Amino acid sequence: MAVWQVYLFILPIGLGIMTLVASLMCLLAYLISDDNATRLPAFNWFKRLVIVAFILLSIGLFMTFKHFWS
Repeated sequence: MAVWQVYLFILPIGLGIMTLVASLMCLLAYLISDDNATRLPAFNWFKRLVIVAFILLSIGLFMTFKHFWS
């Protein structure tokens, strides 16, 4: 297996971590905001990004560990 394929396995992990950071920024916006016009969209984006982050992280970890354990 080529090295570039391993990089493709690790890519979803990095994207998942960046998405998790973005979701935490939305959570922070939700927590510090006083206006409901800001709070509700921030919490909705937080929920969406957390789901996407965990999907990306699980895909990346599955592919990476499957490669290294087999």
